[in-house]
Amino acid sequence: MRNSLILGSGVAMVLAAGAAADITGAVTVDYAVTAEDFGGASVTVNVSDLYLLSNSGADVALNVYNLELAASAQVNYFQSATGVGWTPTNLGGIFDTPALRLADSFVTIGGFTQDTLLPEQAPGAGAGTGLDPNFGGNTAAYPGALAGWYNGSPPSLNGQVGMLPGTLGMGVLVGRFAYDGDFDLTGSMLEVTWNQGLGTPGIQAGFEVNIPAPGALALLGLAGFAGRRRRNG
Repeated sequence: MRNSLILGSGVAMVLAAGAAADITGAVTVDYAVTAEDFGGASVTVNVSDLYLLSNSGADVALNVYNLELAASAQVNYFQSATGVGWTPTNLGGIFDTPALRLADSFVTIGGFTQDTLLPEQAPGAGAGTGLDPNFGGNTAAYPGALAGWYNGSPPSLNGQVGMLPGTLGMGVLVGRFAYDGDFDLTGSMLEVTWNQGLGTPGIQAGFEVNIPAPGALALLGLAGFAGRRRRNG
């Protein structure tokens, strides 16, 4: 089967004026994964990796809040057998499975090696991520209305912007959403707080995940690593 990537991107209204270094948008990289879970079971899911884009490596994401998922994204997301819950958790050893690394759903404020096509939930990745009360709890089927998450240990600078895969430029991974059917984050809204490191003021803006940009497949030019992503037509 020929493989493909789909890039979705969008920028909405800026809610507060900031410095020249800014988070500038929200994008998804969409694909399918088949991976082995704990006990040898094979799992196949569609995945949307959610990134914040930035125009400066100085930016540090602090939190995502007021998430409003599009109706098409309100599904019962897949959780790996050894990584149940939305906070990133990889205990290592026998619990460290391909499905946990590549197919488990989680939210994070950075803390991942992300300049690869498939950022892996390795042991320690995303440590310190916390969920706000609106999320609905760590075992919610999907983030609730006005859900948020944050870096619970700001001195760690987990949300530091870095290079992203393909042609995406700079940004930071803030979530992985995986489901064994069709779903779409298009039209979801979120707000973000970031700064330029410890002791600098916070900046806030709101973004929308929109329809995938025309020609994104050609821009990325990436294939050969996962199954074709299915989308509703």
